[in-house]
Amino acid sequence: MRVGRGVGLLLLCQALAACTGGLSKDPNERSATELYVLKGVQYMEAGRLDIAQRDLQHAIDLDDHNVEAHNAMGVLKERLGQPAEAEEQFQRALSLDSANADAAINYGRVLCAQGKYEQAMKHFHVAIDSKLYNTPWVALTNAGICAGTQGQAAEAEGYLRRALDANPNFAPALLEMARLSQDNGNNLSARAFLQRFESAASEPSADSLALGIQIEQAMGNAREANAYLKKLQRLFPDSKQAVAYRKLRSAH
Repeated sequence: MRVGRGVGLLLLCQALAACTGGLSKDPNERSATELYVLKGVQYMEAGRLDIAQRDLQHAIDLDDHNVEAHNAMGVLKERLGQPAEAEEQFQRALSLDSANADAAINYGRVLCAQGKYEQAMKHFHVAIDSKLYNTPWVALTNAGICAGTQGQAAEAEGYLRRALDANPNFAPALLEMARLSQDNGNNLSARAFLQRFESAASEPSADSLALGIQIEQAMGNAREANAYLKKLQRLFPDSKQAVAYRKLRSAH
């Protein structure tokens, strides 16, 4: 049983990197636009999407040429389930700065979700090929996730291994390598990558726990699979993964 696979895996960390990376470190030097962008991101991460939208729109109204404001608004629109509006915001950000790595990655993710694989990869490579982008593992992991969702397993593994060469403890890349290994029937490798993810991540996710169930079931380890299931149901009772497993059990 395959439960859950999200190409938006890096949405949170990309949103933060994209929206705060261009802001001045000294609050006294921040413009009003920058402050509204920062507030908007903080509200977005707190789940107050209505207030986040108000603040980010205010930032855009103050300065329609602010790349970070449009990029952050794009992430927000994506979270609101408005892909067309998200795409429009990322396009606007890139029209202002075609070399902006964060906006390129975010736009690439949206394109990949639409099945526009080649276009998505071109945008990921804006960041991957940039000598100024100081977290290449983020772009490489996004490219690997995209390749995996498009059935390009060998290409996905190549990107993910490059990401882990650059940052061996990058949790999203470790989780995706675990998923890819399990898809390929390499359950021992999948378990090893998942254990590395569990050591690197601050906390598990519904995706990682569901993957743990799948790996242990494939290896015939019912007790370990059940331990992952109990943790999934305790920590994420309303997740689509937990709901799917409840439905599966009730059907039996």
